[in-house]
Amino acid sequence: MPESVICMICTHSITAEKYAQCDSCRRPSHYDCADLSSTEQRCLELKRKRRVKYHCDDCEKGLRVLPELLAKITALQQEIEQLRSQTEQANRGVVQSESLLMDSVLFERTLNEISDRQMRSKNIIMYKVAESLKAEAAERQKEDIAKVNEIMSTFNNSCPEIQMAIRLGKREDKNVPRPLKIVLKDSDTALNILRRNQLYKGTVQFSSDKTIQQRNHLKSLKLEVERLNAMPGAQKRIIKYRNGIPQIVTQDSNKPKNLIQQQ
Repeated sequence: MPESVICMICTHSITAEKYAQCDSCRRPSHYDCADLSSTEQRCLELKRKRRVKYHCDDCEKGLRVLPELLAKITALQQEIEQLRSQTEQANRGVVQSESLLMDSVLFERTLNEISDRQMRSKNIIMYKVAESLKAEAAERQKEDIAKVNEIMSTFNNSCPEIQMAIRLGKREDKNVPRPLKIVLKDSDTALNILRRNQLYKGTVQFSSDKTIQQRNHLKSLKLEVERLNAMPGAQKRIIKYRNGIPQIVTQDSNKPKNLIQQQ
């Protein structure tokens, strides 16, 4: 046996031909140092079907601790799975909370939009109505109301009850009149005027009082009309109101077209 083999117990060289070798760490030791009986030595020397295993003291201690370590590892794995499950539930809760918050915000915006439209439904906006030059605001409003009644009398059977007349924006050019918002007693009166103003032959223009969302939607429809009309061979499209809702229609049939299908 080579002298380079060192006994792991006494740290002396092993010169004997036969010696013990740990079946776990494979470190060698003298039979005497390993405290093996002659029967145990013969069992270890078997070449085939050896069932007796020899483990040094260090490995023996490790094997005794191994079940405890495995139990701790199993417990840690279970804790990790629980933490993962709790984290996933927490993440789902956050997503659900964010979704509920978004739904709540959207619901609140929808309610505000509905309320705003209802308030504006009794208003009409008139453009190109000559603006009074009088100094007093009350006198200017009185003159605006008189002009509105004069204009509406040309196409309406009777003058509507005007609650208020308000000029919109800051006057920057005396030659360009600001838009005039007319507040009427109810939405039916406003709708009737908007329907009948087509009979008016003058230069004044009429419009409903739109919310910001309505104005943005109408702007997007106008851009879409421009895009569709620019296509080679495309039918002429215009914007027409159906039940108070602007829609893109062909100029010939005036039948509403689905924007998604047109794209």
